[in-house]
Amino acid sequence: RLYTPEVTVAVMQELHRRGTLRSALAGRDEKQINLLLTFVARRVIEPRFTPILVTVADMITDIYQPVVGQSAIVDRQFLRLQEAIGKEIDYQEELLEVLGMMDTLFATFTKKRDTHVEENKSNGLAETIETNTIN
Repeated sequence: RLYTPEVTVAVMQELHRRGTLRSALAGRDEKQINLLLTFVARRVIEPRFTPILVTVADMITDIYQPVVGQSAIVDRQFLRLQEAIGKEIDYQEELLEVLGMMDTLFATFTKKRDTHVEENKSNGLAETIETNTIN
């Protein structure tokens, strides 16, 4: 058995493109829902899979919300999915804070213009010379 999440996600993307993902996810038994939720919770944090797996997680939640509370196994997997998505949201918020800090730092390194007066030796007149300096 080959373990290739790329293929699984590619199939999900194609089903979504065709508009049949919801029907493909519906009608699953407890074991299949458990496998789906385990896969999504484990892989949703991978940037290359995040967009489609967030869509899949949303559809699974919509489809199987009425059966929450009927199976301890499925409930546990929903909690794991919620935890994984919560951690990813926290991680993204921290990244945005760091980007904001970096923007502030880069803004302080802008070019400043220094102006000073020099006397032109050839004609004895003073002229203003502007130079660029980086602080």
